[in-house]
Amino acid sequence: MKDEKARKELVHYGKLLYEKGLVSGLAGNISLRMEGGRMLITPSGVCKGMLEAEKLVEIDIATEEVEGGGRPSIETPFHLAFYRGRPDVGAVVHTHPEFCTVLALASERLRPALTPESLLYLGKEIPLIPYTTPGTEDLARSIGEPMSWSNAYLLEKHGAITVGRDVREAFHRMEAMEFLAKLQYRVNLIGGAADLPQNEVARIMRSK
Repeated sequence: MKDEKARKELVHYGKLLYEKGLVSGLAGNISLRMEGGRMLITPSGVCKGMLEAEKLVEIDIATEEVEGGGRPSIETPFHLAFYRGRPDVGAVVHTHPEFCTVLALASERLRPALTPESLLYLGKEIPLIPYTTPGTEDLARSIGEPMSWSNAYLLEKHGAITVGRDVREAFHRMEAMEFLAKLQYRVNLIGGAADLPQNEVARIMRSK
């Protein structure tokens, strides 16, 4: 992906995340994979709805060398881990959306089998990653084995991560994840709801 296009795309999706209430204040971070083994990531301490293309930070994925100055997001370690370990991942989105975060604070797992759409967009299981201090290498390591197969993660006491082939797909997964969390929270208020039957879950997963 050409540099200028990549920068414009990251700015665009940062604004969408902010406008849709999936990120607030200075929280969250977004990155995408660039040509030449580089990653483009949002800078630390900047509202995602007010990003400037020229202030996004480039990092060499192999060496972690920051290109062109700037202070990258403190969550750079887990972004790098995804790009190093998953050749299919072209973008990573990390935010603290309201309902995902409520469930994360309660250490409650998300249940994608509540709806067919959640299964299709997010997969059969969304790992709940045990709490680890944000911005540390330990957080990247804590994601562990699920990093190899899941595209959506709930971080205990923290927030959410989604990945995709590109930033559009990662964005849509975050939007779908927050919608699922909202449904789960609200259905719990009226006594709960059963997951889809296992045979139907299997049928839906085969259709992906």
